Amino acid sequence: MARWELSYRTRKRRDELNVTGPKIAAALGFSTTYWPKVERDLRILKEDNTTRLLEFLEFSPEEREDLMEVRRLAGQSGWWSEYSGLFSEQQLRIFGLEWGAEEISTVESLLIPGLLQTEEYARTLITGDTAFIRQIEVQQRIDARLERQKRLTDDDPLRLNVVVSEAALRQQTGGPDVLRRQLQHLISMIEAHDTIDFRVLPFASHTGAIRGVSTFHLLDFPRPHLPTLAWNEVPTHDELVEDEQRIRNMTIVFGHLQTESLSREDSLDLLNGLV
Repeated sequence: MARWELSYRTRKRRDELNVTGPKIAAALGFSTTYWPKVERDLRILKEDNTTRLLEFLEFSPEEREDLMEVRRLAGQSGWWSEYSGLFSEQQLRIFGLEWGAEEISTVESLLIPGLLQTEEYARTLITGDTAFIRQIEVQQRIDARLERQKRLTDDDPLRLNVVVSEAALRQQTGGPDVLRRQLQHLISMIEAHDTIDFRVLPFASHTGAIRGVSTFHLLDFPRPHLPTLAWNEVPTHDELVEDEQRIRNMTIVFGHLQTESLSREDSLDLLNGLV
């Protein structure tokens, strides 16, 4: 999150000053191939170069001090760095942003969201994905998913808003016993954590189905400078979305689906009825 904040705020400032990337690269002595990687938060400038950049972009002394602290944090490694040989750079970036988020709003049509999956439910999904996942990687991928879930129960827990189709609660992923234990886990998590708002879009909804089967997540952050990000999942890849209009559309869709869904209490009643 810190790495993204640093690149986001410098890009935003560059746009405000109407300064092009090549002009910055030329003024500060960066190569034209290196600078785009900095702007996409794939590289972190050295401390002295960051200082020169912030001065060139005319940040105030207070902003420079704040951004230098952000840069220091950006240079640290998170738990996800241990999985750099397993996941793509984009996926690791998403894990880091998810870990740094303050609130996530998720829509899932056919599966229980990863942050709420039991280990055996996750194992069923990961083991079954033989087209993209080698069996030797299965346990590491499960471990990474369980590590992500710690944000739900740490000292400053993530606020998680979820809308799932009723189909996700009835699809017997892993068989009836695995599904039953998964639903019991959902019930215990919802009852134990008021930071989890779990809602079910029932089969009886007349308009919810028109939104299709896309899975997406909206990420909000505790830092006031940062906008909402979106993470869109399809079977073949994950996509991090920064486009403001697309994020606005996803936010509207989420609000519509949440309105169409059962309340948190009624969703919990439905879950209890299924186990």
